[in-house]
Amino acid sequence: MRIGLLSTLRDESQALPRFFGLLEAIEADPRVERLFCSFYENDSSDDTSQCLAAWLRDRPGLLQSERLGAPRLRGREISRTMRMADARNKALAGFADERLDWLVVIDADLHASPRHIWQLIDVLQHDRGVAMACASALQNLPDIFGRSSWSYYDSFALVDQGGRQGMTGARVPFWDLDDRAAWMAGRPVSVRSAFGGIAVLPMELHRRYQLQWQGDQGCEHWAFCMAAGQAGRVLACPDVMPLVIHENDSIAWHPTYPDRRRQQLKAFWRNALM
Repeated sequence: MRIGLLSTLRDESQALPRFFGLLEAIEADPRVERLFCSFYENDSSDDTSQCLAAWLRDRPGLLQSERLGAPRLRGREISRTMRMADARNKALAGFADERLDWLVVIDADLHASPRHIWQLIDVLQHDRGVAMACASALQNLPDIFGRSSWSYYDSFALVDQGGRQGMTGARVPFWDLDDRAAWMAGRPVSVRSAFGGIAVLPMELHRRYQLQWQGDQGCEHWAFCMAAGQAGRVLACPDVMPLVIHENDSIAWHPTYPDRRRQQLKAFWRNALM
């Protein structure tokens, strides 16, 4: 198979050895005929750009590196999501007319293994009705309901079929009872949008539907996933669990947040069962 791997990076030099190890394991797999990487980097204060260029030397791929003088943004501000969409679209354009079977979009700072990517490809290969398969990264912040020392990471990108955004800080991020039951049983859940740190789709879908990320309405993944959904289902896969490790021990939920979410969830279930 021929894989196009897309990643956007900034100040990732500490994570790059792990990331490069992942890429090297993918390119060494006998199933992989070609791994073409498209990286976009801007405004790193470390040697991210130089490391990427050195790794790509004598490998198929493209690095776009820019000095924009733009401050680093965090959170869910529109200014950040628009910038993220622009970065991802620039990296996507880097594939041009390369002959590739799969598009793999991945966050470079994940603790991931090739197995996660093969799992997502397997989901797509076994069900032609699936357009896009997404991982479900876990973060080392406890579930707000006390059920696990881990919680679902990418709730901003997650939107269920009813238009409800994923629940932040929960090990099971869904509101709907059927979705929750499927998730806890390890079955993929059909969604309007997801990312979860890794997403895989056939490259020809990107070209047929001219998929693009858009950040002017919120999370940049929403528009991309909904456009991909024209070709089939978008799935969030609960058994594909790369990790996000927060180094800052001070990160925590507000003391009143878990109880507010608990009451909202109970109210939602009562209304759904009426």
